[in-house]
Amino acid sequence: MKAYLCSRNAHKAQELELLLPGWEVEPLDAADWPDEVGETYVENARAKARFGHGLAGADRWTIGEDSGLEVEALGGRPGLHSARYAPEGAPAIAKLLGELEGVPDRRARYVSELVAISPAGEEVRGTGTLAGRIAEESRGSGGFGFDPVFVPDGEERTVAELGDDWKARNSHRARAARGLLVALGAAFALAVAGCGSNSSANRRVLAAFFSYGERARKFAPMFPHEPGSLPCLLPGGPPPAKKLRATCSTDVSLVKRERAVVTLTEAWNHGAQAHTWFFFIRQNGEVESVVQEGVPAPQGKR
Repeated sequence: MKAYLCSRNAHKAQELELLLPGWEVEPLDAADWPDEVGETYVENARAKARFGHGLAGADRWTIGEDSGLEVEALGGRPGLHSARYAPEGAPAIAKLLGELEGVPDRRARYVSELVAISPAGEEVRGTGTLAGRIAEESRGSGGFGFDPVFVPDGEERTVAELGDDWKARNSHRARAARGLLVALGAAFALAVAGCGSNSSANRRVLAAFFSYGERARKFAPMFPHEPGSLPCLLPGGPPPAKKLRATCSTDVSLVKRERAVVTLTEAWNHGAQAHTWFFFIRQNGEVESVVQEGVPAPQGKR
């Protein structure tokens, strides 16, 4: 897939290309961008995507993105106005730390909304958030924006210290990208519902997937070989059995006649915790790319 990111921000285009396996994403060079006057992130993202859709070629998707940092002690500011809060980087960070000087409540969250519009005009959307707190000082050299002062929940280092690999898995934009991929899979499955998206086709795809490669074959004993859920036992449970009772679910979306998305989900602790793999495969079972969401079960790495 080829797409234009409807933004002047080359950092975001590079990041999205890494987050969307199989996509080529480049910033759209345009003048007279629409003002960000929406009352929500998604309204702003949609406006950018629709503006770009009028300029893109017939073979290009357009992606609009709007994101912001919401700080609890500042009543949610800078929020929708994050890009206009102050010049990006050191000036914006200095202003934020100045406003929070002596403030004990450092809670904050990143928010990202992605809206993608196909060449034919269909729209899909992905949403992502990352909760955390604002550090007392800037630390680290990775990332961009407010990353040097944002410490995610469960971490002691800032996003800038955690690095690009961590960010590619856990950032608000990474989570929005995963949501967008799931929405795309569902949209394509509906679009081809009349041309092969049926139970027999699903079984053929899953049979090919579970038998094609060594990695996929490791999942075969636990996960259903047709869409649905079954009880399963995962490694890493409490002694003496050392097995974790869980539910293993399988789903498949036919993206095109020759490609599909296989979704495997393991859920435990009565469904309160889960881990999902999205396998983007050819219909012969060959895995092209994998996206993961959630935290793997204890000692349950595949």
